[in-house]
Amino acid sequence: MKRFQFSLETVLKLRTRKEEEEIRRLSIVVSKLNELILEKQTNEVEIQNSYDTILASAKVGTSLDDYLYIERYIQGLIKQNADLDQKIFSQMEEVNLVRKDVLVARQNKKVLEVLKEKRHLEWKKRRNKMERREVEEFNLSMANFDSYFEGLTAAKPSKKIPKTFKILNREDGGDELTSDFKTLRDFYEKYYLGQGKT
Repeated sequence: MKRFQFSLETVLKLRTRKEEEEIRRLSIVVSKLNELILEKQTNEVEIQNSYDTILASAKVGTSLDDYLYIERYIQGLIKQNADLDQKIFSQMEEVNLVRKDVLVARQNKKVLEVLKEKRHLEWKKRRNKMERREVEEFNLSMANFDSYFEGLTAAKPSKKIPKTFKILNREDGGDELTSDFKTLRDFYEKYYLGQGKT
């Protein structure tokens, strides 16, 4: 039996490639989201440091221009974080959409993988059944060959009853045997050879 071949193998490869592309796309979108979140966190740390600078300089005595400069810097970071919040929100929506695309691609691939596995199991059952049938046919042909070969080589048992002879010794009446033999010999010579005594 030929080896297993899945008729939709090309489609399965395409769907696997599509899933890989969607996963790559998801990783790019997630990395952009992470960059935005990291930028916002950096800004928040910078805002906190700026407030700490204002508090520390209040004790030392700082000019009004320095306070205004730090304040404008903090306001710029706050505005930047508000923009980042919007970007993060829209990026999260994109991440969710791409995640759905990954799930759809994964499900499409999984359907074909399940179908392939099911067909492979059916193929294995058919192969095992054929192998069992071949083994049974081989065993049957070997049994037929053996019985044929045995029929040719084995001698057929004879149905005749083998002849048995009674062995007599002198103690069993051997004299009778001798007299019977003489009687037979005389009969043979008389009738078959024509030399018998009259």
